[in-house]
Amino acid sequence: MTKHRIAARLASVAAVGAAIVGGTVALAPTASAVGSSACTKNVANYDTQTDTTVKFRTGPGTGYTAKGTVGEGRWVYVTCTAKAGTWAFLKVTSGPHKGETGWIAYKYLAVPMQTS
Repeated sequence: MTKHRIAARLASVAAVGAAIVGGTVALAPTASAVGSSACTKNVANYDTQTDTTVKFRTGPGTGYTAKGTVGEGRWVYVTCTAKAGTWAFLKVTSGPHKGETGWIAYKYLAVPMQTS
């Protein structure tokens, strides 16, 4: 392989967000799991349901890894929010992810249950 071809391949790798470090290729890092440490507002803890099937993530944003999906009508227990209330940190209380904690976009949650 010529030096020109090697340089062209390295340039194409760099163009897709990778960096050459010490002769090896290191991909750009993805967002790490943050758990409840990303909470910016505590809420009165409450049970609610998802109103659609939604991705369940390791942090408050689409840049975080999806742990899977939580199906429509599954019960969750919300404990706090982040990013101006647009993401909810919660514990899944029914379905395949029962017992797991993570983040769901708040707009996909049903109205909180009324306790009177």
